[in-house]
Amino acid sequence: MISIYNPNIKDYIKSAIDAIESGWISNHGIYIKKATDKLKEILKVKNIILMANGTCATHCLFISLKYKYPNISKIYIPNNCYIAAWNSLFNEYSKNIVEVIKMDIDTWNINTNEDYIKSLEENSAMLIVHNLGNIINVPRLKKIRPDIIFIEDNCEGLFGSYENIKTGSSDSVLCSSVSFYGNKIITTGEGGAFLTNDDDLYNYINKVYSQGMSNIRYLHDTHAYNYRMTNIQAAFLFDQLNDLDNILLKKKIVFDNYKRLLSKNSKIKLFKEEDGTNSSCWIFSIRIIDNKFLIDETFNFFKERNIDTRPFFYPINKHDHLNDINFDDEIPYILNKEILMIPSSPDITNEEQEIVVNIINQFTFLLETNYKIIEVNEDNKNLLAEFIKDIKSDTFRYFSKRDENIIKNHLLTILLIDNVNNKIFGYAHIDQEILENGEIKYWFGICLYNQYHNKGIGNKLMNYVLNHYKVKYLNEIYLTVDNINIAGEKIYLRNGFIEINSNESYKTMKRVFIS
Repeated sequence: MISIYNPNIKDYIKSAIDAIESGWISNHGIYIKKATDKLKEILKVKNIILMANGTCATHCLFISLKYKYPNISKIYIPNNCYIAAWNSLFNEYSKNIVEVIKMDIDTWNINTNEDYIKSLEENSAMLIVHNLGNIINVPRLKKIRPDIIFIEDNCEGLFGSYENIKTGSSDSVLCSSVSFYGNKIITTGEGGAFLTNDDDLYNYINKVYSQGMSNIRYLHDTHAYNYRMTNIQAAFLFDQLNDLDNILLKKKIVFDNYKRLLSKNSKIKLFKEEDGTNSSCWIFSIRIIDNKFLIDETFNFFKERNIDTRPFFYPINKHDHLNDINFDDEIPYILNKEILMIPSSPDITNEEQEIVVNIINQFTFLLETNYKIIEVNEDNKNLLAEFIKDIKSDTFRYFSKRDENIIKNHLLTILLIDNVNNKIFGYAHIDQEILENGEIKYWFGICLYNQYHNKGIGNKLMNYVLNHYKVKYLNEIYLTVDNINIAGEKIYLRNGFIEINSNESYKTMKRVFIS
């Protein structure tokens, strides 16, 4: 199974061990201050309070809002976002003050159209959530509506930027929260932080998050919480912050590689980034356009092929305790059904990314054709034996003298299965011919049952094979086509093959791969 996220913590344990050996294992110890100071330096924000987790920090956003602006009459909050934002809101406010913001089909975030933002009520506040690390340009929104109080859930957007400012640190927001959960770019297992440039608010939350003690020990004068981070967690954080440039570079490489690998799949869209923003490169996600399958069906398709995925966040009224939240917007349902989070660990290998993308290509092939691709190996070669038994040698002569064991000589072997009747009807391969000088010559072969001809299936199958991660590193590939197979020759020409010689029976064609 290629995991959705593997936290790489083993390289960052030196300070944690030191914290344990020092005996300072609770919320006191040198690493609380060291990590706080380092994070302030990186984010260029005035005040930071390390907390037990991102949800604690997000709850403190609403505590802050109530403290600084007690007379706010409306709070706008995004629809498709992680539930912690909504649960934190309702720790402080009732549902009658809340309004759901419309979503944007392209950014997968809130709708930031200027006319829409201008139409929002006065005396209001807005929670910003940077879904999946795609950054909302908050300074721009503040310029459009300087009267709105913005608070920022930056748990997925940490280390992104807007207007050349690190997210969560702008004076455009009252305060912000971040998370160091196990699937975040840097992690302490749990853990989070509260950020603000407001000194008065900092002093208030610094008291509220830590039991609300007065100047007299064990006398408490404020309703408060125990949201403190431990010294051990802060030590993990400190070591990662000191290697942050390397961690962020690894994430960017992963994201850039996915973008390149997916660029030829017309069924896949990525989120659109707002002008003046840079993504945090958190979880790489894809939108599968017009996905006709249910969320569980999509998830199980990838799970059966050992790819760990996550769906996008559900429309808010899908949660039982929030099913009375009303909104007039179809986009949240589309985004929830079509967006898929895919493995995005900093240490995911190129080969693992290629495997993930290959399964995505299989899924979209099924989506477009209702035909399932099976890659043949030793465990399922009996399926190939069934196909060979049924295929006529005069239609596809390759198997007139070969059986299923020929896959040992193949770089790739593909079967197509009709999802309606569960019957095998198509085949393709990349065969390897070892020449006298030891070099390998690669041959493409394809066959479809007659009733599946002239439906564009052959072209889609060929496109799938030629863009397969096992094939795209080849320099060139060959095939032969009977002279009477005019339709087949046209498909090969469309896919970059050129004729190199011919005889009275067939032509030999070659495709050169351009890196």
